[in-house]
Amino acid sequence: MITNYKGITKRYLKSNKKRAILTIVGIILSVSLISSIGLFFKGLQESQVEVAKSTQGSAHLLYENPDNEDIDKIENNPKVGRSGLYTVESEFMIDEKINIMKLLVTDEALELLPTKIEKGSYPEKENEVALEGWLLKYIEPDADIGGIIDINGESYRLVGILEDSVYNQMNLNSSIYTTGDISNQSEKVLLVEISEKANLKKAVDELSSLAPMKVEKNNYLLSLQGAGDVNDLLGLYIALAVIIGIVVISTIAVIYNSFQISVVERIKEFGLLRAVGTTPKQIRKIIVREATLLSSIGVPIGLLFGVIAIYCIDLVFNLIGGENLDFIKLSISPIVLIISGIIGIVSIYISALLPAIFAGRISPLLAISNRKSIKKEKIKRKKSILSKLFKGILGFEGELAYKNIKRNKKRYRVTVFSIVISVVLFISFSSFVNMADNVTDSPTESDNVHFSIVRDTAGFDNGESIEEDIIKEIKNMPSVKTVYKAYNDYAFEFEIDEDSQTGKVKEISEGIAKVGGEKIYNESENHQKIKINGNINIYDENALEVSKKYLKSGDIDIEEINDKNGVIFIADNRIYNYETENSYYGPIADIKSGDEIKVLNRIYWDAKNEEEIIDDINKDLKVMAVAKGNIFRFRGSGGEEGLKIITSKEVAQDLLDKDSIKPINLNIVLNDETSEKSVVTELEKIINDDPNLRVINHIENNRQSKASNLIVKILLYGFVVVVSLIGSVNIINTITTNILLRKREFATLRSIGLTHKGLKKMVVLEGILYGVMGLIYGSIIGSILSFVMYRGMGSVREMQFWNIPWNTIGIATIAIVLIGFLSVQYPLSKIKRDNLIETIKGDY
Repeated sequence: MITNYKGITKRYLKSNKKRAILTIVGIILSVSLISSIGLFFKGLQESQVEVAKSTQGSAHLLYENPDNEDIDKIENNPKVGRSGLYTVESEFMIDEKINIMKLLVTDEALELLPTKIEKGSYPEKENEVALEGWLLKYIEPDADIGGIIDINGESYRLVGILEDSVYNQMNLNSSIYTTGDISNQSEKVLLVEISEKANLKKAVDELSSLAPMKVEKNNYLLSLQGAGDVNDLLGLYIALAVIIGIVVISTIAVIYNSFQISVVERIKEFGLLRAVGTTPKQIRKIIVREATLLSSIGVPIGLLFGVIAIYCIDLVFNLIGGENLDFIKLSISPIVLIISGIIGIVSIYISALLPAIFAGRISPLLAISNRKSIKKEKIKRKKSILSKLFKGILGFEGELAYKNIKRNKKRYRVTVFSIVISVVLFISFSSFVNMADNVTDSPTESDNVHFSIVRDTAGFDNGESIEEDIIKEIKNMPSVKTVYKAYNDYAFEFEIDEDSQTGKVKEISEGIAKVGGEKIYNESENHQKIKINGNINIYDENALEVSKKYLKSGDIDIEEINDKNGVIFIADNRIYNYETENSYYGPIADIKSGDEIKVLNRIYWDAKNEEEIIDDINKDLKVMAVAKGNIFRFRGSGGEEGLKIITSKEVAQDLLDKDSIKPINLNIVLNDETSEKSVVTELEKIINDDPNLRVINHIENNRQSKASNLIVKILLYGFVVVVSLIGSVNIINTITTNILLRKREFATLRSIGLTHKGLKKMVVLEGILYGVMGLIYGSIIGSILSFVMYRGMGSVREMQFWNIPWNTIGIATIAIVLIGFLSVQYPLSKIKRDNLIETIKGDY
């Protein structure tokens, strides 16, 4: 009996460094992927929590008009971390156009409200105020921190300037913040943030029950922190669970193949050990000990690489997006690392289990003679039709390859399973990337716009426009590259072919009707047509020219558009599904270049008489081109839902029977962003004579938007590259194992006359046949998982009907054939150098 058999493990690993390193690399790659995915989504979650707090506030609960008894009960509850009160003391207008709410707040409430100081500090005394910087233009343009300003007849000391909100600027409303005594106010709001030490979900339920008629929940923040409705993010969790599950299974497959190869290589050695007294249990322990040693090296390094990967991702994000882009929050969670480590270790032991059992059952005599891998296999003497077909097309080697894959079911299953895992991994991740891209908003030309000149509501309602002299002066600025004129959009009722309906929108339309809403598609008097509401957006020549790069089909010729009542159809738009309470974004109608759309009438609201007006038009429009999605998204770029159509000013004037249509906004693109400050000053001077015009700066928002889109693509496609690498390693290991198990078989074939070229052809054809079978099963399973993720992601945003991912399957097919072909080259060249007699005898 061998007493020091455990020492064999270290000696083997030292003598087979290449194999040990390959296995460790597989472990490191898999564990680092699992941990980096976990750390990334943990960081992403925390970042989204911070975003939610900055936009909706840090409070989990909000109580409207609580009495003093309610306030005492809530604030003294041990589960409450922070709480604060505020009240709307007054509402008034500045400059007769900007709506202002004066909020009286406590110090604690200021910390819980969605405000962020850009300069100075929050107010601490009653006569101090904090407000958004853009308001100072209308209050006291030269005011600075510490100065006295007059607001609505009251004097305040300006102590804080808050970050500007583009939304508030566009809608001409904002809030100013002061402090004071709120206890005697009859109408007030209590904000509550739950303590980090408390169980969030239980605390929400308990605190909500203290004043159930007065409480409102910050549902979005609660959902992000795991205390919202289970169904809120269930679909997203399902999609992530599928992805992580596939990664774990592929990890097991990769590491299993590494151990299986090492066992196959040492069959003779294990036979010798068994011959000198080693028990099957001791053989198994040797394999398990190898797994322990390899995991003790690979798992910590894998976790370290996962952490390094997250730091690298954060560094890249900062380089691309700058310090103000908080796409993910760097968070090294011990729980995530522990769970990743446990998953990795369990995966390794599961992977080592079958090879250990196989090694323990080795017969000493068979192993020493190296006949353990030779099994009596069932061979049908009668030639099948497929066998004859392969022989006829691919020759003797093709027939032999076909027979080889059929005669050993275990080898067939293992090889096909390995390929299936790789295909499923690639299809699932690629589908997830495509769906994630669908859920996020696509880039538009508005991302390249640096400034907008917008008209205030007062001037807009009076039908005022931007004067041509101002437009010319802005165009002539040296720093300005392009000026896009933005016009008002107009609502119409259209008539399209009945065949143009899409199945998804028709389904949504019927669902909306069930809950009493207005259908998207409506019946027309013409039985071969349907009615649908929509908007026409007017683009100037510059906007039409830049739209060319967003086209799916057709072309934009401005003269032809004007001559033929031409339009550009926007294929995708957003529809709110009142039945499912979710938004759908996708094709609205199946309209192609060359189709015609009939404009039945124009629909608009007469504010003076407070009634809806419908003007008959009955004119045909010709679709000159089709664009996939929005090209611009600022005011004047059209509303949501229904058809969205683009045309020129001349065509719009004809439809509306107007002599002229004037722009309401200007979108400005600079030659160089670095001239931002001087351009703002110059634009302010140009529009100074018109009090209803304002300058909106989009540079920072658009920079962050473009950086975010780029980061998402880098990240998602980075994951696809990594999982493709894992899949490739898996296939290479499987093919290597397959060839190593059959060295004697190949030597026998060569000894009876099969040339090395014929052997190579046979092995390559076998690989192709295995690949075809693996692709069939993998494509089916991958498509099913893709559909599961589609249903899951549908809870975030409804998408068009799911389609089989043919493009991804095509890429997987090419990749597997290529990887399979390259994988056999090295082992076959090694076999070529082997001595035939020694290989047949098993002395190799």
